[in-house]
Amino acid sequence: MIFSAILGIIQGITEFLPVSSSAHLIFVSWLMEGKPLPLAVNTALHFGTFVAVLIYFWRDWLALLQGTTTSLFKGKKTFEGSVLLPALLLGSVPAGVIGILAKDHIEALFHNPLSITLPLASVGFLLWFIDKKSSRSLSMQELNIKMGLYIGLAQACALIPGVSRSSATISASRALGLSRDASARFSFLLGTPAMGGAALLHYKDFLASLGEPSFYVGIITSCVVGCLAIRFFLGFISRFGFFAFAIYRAALALLILIVYLN
Repeated sequence: MIFSAILGIIQGITEFLPVSSSAHLIFVSWLMEGKPLPLAVNTALHFGTFVAVLIYFWRDWLALLQGTTTSLFKGKKTFEGSVLLPALLLGSVPAGVIGILAKDHIEALFHNPLSITLPLASVGFLLWFIDKKSSRSLSMQELNIKMGLYIGLAQACALIPGVSRSSATISASRALGLSRDASARFSFLLGTPAMGGAALLHYKDFLASLGEPSFYVGIITSCVVGCLAIRFFLGFISRFGFFAFAIYRAALALLILIVYLN
C-alpha cells in the first residue's frame, strides 16, 4: 500500500506535467530489477488521473455538455457543440487508432531506460523552443476543428515512452498560436478520452482489482496529487513558461543514462 501511494504521487505529478509519466514509471520498474508494476496498482494509477481531470475541469465538461445539447436540440451554434466537441473527437482518433493497432509493439520497442533518454531531452527542448518562438496567444474560443486534428496527431506521438502526451500536445498547440493557458487546457481535455479509453480497454483488470487495498490507495493518491499538479502547472506556465521543464527532462535523461551505463 505504501508502494502504491508512492507510485500514485509519481503518476499524479508526471501525468499532467510535461515530463513523461511513462519515462518515470519505466525507470522505477527498471530500478525494481525489471519487475512489472502490479496489475492492480497500474490500473489504479491511470484511473486516478482520469478522475482527476474530470474533477478539476468539471466546469469545462458541464459547459461542453450544455453547449452540445443546445446545438443538437435547439439548432443554435455554440463554440462547445460546434467546434470544441468535434475538435476533441477528431483529435482523439489518431492516438486511438495507433494505440489499438500498435501500442504493444511500440512499448516493446521502447520499454527500457536507454530508449527513453533521447525523447526526454529532445522533446523538452522542443517544447521550450516552440513556446519561446510563438508570437501569438489565441484564446480557447479561437480554436478550430483543424487545429484539433493537428494537435491530435501530435498526441499520437506520445505513444512513444519519454515523449509525454502533454509535451506533444502543448507544443503543437503553441505552434498553432494558442496561448499557454489555452494550450494546457485543451491538452488536458483532449487527453481525457485517451485516459478513459485506456481504462475501458482494461475493464477486466479493473474488476479483478476491486478486492485489492492497494488499488484504492493508488486511485486516491494519483487523483488528489493529479488535481494539485494541474493547479500548479496552469499557474506556473502562465508566469514562467516551460524552460524549467526542459531542464528537468534533460537532467533526468542524463541521470537515467548514467545509472543505466553503470
